[in-house]
Amino acid sequence: MFTENVFTIEEVSQHLRVPEDAIRREIGAGRLLVLDVAGFIRVRESDLNAYLNAHLEKDAAKAVLTSAVGESEVNNQDPFQLNPAPDFTYTWPAKKGAKKPTEQYSGVREGVASYRGKEYRVKMGFTFRHSAGKRRRRCLFLIDRYATVEFVAADEKTNGKMAAIIRDRNGKQLPVGATVPPEYQGLPVAPYSDVVVGAGASNGLAVVCDSQDFATMLKHALIRYRFREERA
Repeated sequence: MFTENVFTIEEVSQHLRVPEDAIRREIGAGRLLVLDVAGFIRVRESDLNAYLNAHLEKDAAKAVLTSAVGESEVNNQDPFQLNPAPDFTYTWPAKKGAKKPTEQYSGVREGVASYRGKEYRVKMGFTFRHSAGKRRRRCLFLIDRYATVEFVAADEKTNGKMAAIIRDRNGKQLPVGATVPPEYQGLPVAPYSDVVVGAGASNGLAVVCDSQDFATMLKHALIRYRFREERA
C-alpha cells in the first residue's frame, strides 16, 4: 500500500515559502527529485526531506569554508567549476569510407560538474557551421568526452539566443506541445524554430537561452547525458 505523502509544486512552494519558479529550477537542475504521473509533476515526501537535508549539510559546509577563506571568495565560486581553457578540435564520426569532419572550437571552458550524485568531466566550446541555409554559431558540450548537445544560433552573431533540441529518455525528439520530462521543469523551453529558421531546421521543442547562459546550457547537456546512461 502506498502510504507516503505526495505534494504538488504549488504545495511545496507554499510549504517552503518560496516562488514556484524557484522550485521548478531546483527540479530542472536535478536537485529535487519528482514523479511524472501522466504529465503531472508530484514530489514525494521522502524526496523533499532528502532535498532539505542536503541543503542543511551544504549550508553547514559553507559556514566552515566561509570562516576559513571569507564570504566573498565562497560566493564567487563557479558552482559548475568550468574555467577558461585552450581551444580544441573535435573530429565527428562519419559513415564508413567517408572523411571524418574536424572542427576547431574556441571560447572554451572545461571542468567538473555534479548532477544527481555523480561528477562529470565537461568541456564546451564555440564554432561556426552552415545549416538550414546559412552559417550559424554553435556551442558544443562534451560530457566525459562524448558529444552530448549542440546549441545553435540564428546566425553568426556572438550574442543572442541559442537553441538545443530536447529528447526524451528514449532519445526521441519532442514535438512542440509535448510534455517535457520533469528534469526540464524550470528550464526555458520553446520551439527550436523560434531561433533557427530555414530549410531543414527542426520543428521540435528546444532549450532556448542566451548564448552566455552556460548554467542552463550545461544543465541541458547533463540531462541528455544522464538519459543516455539510462539507456545503456
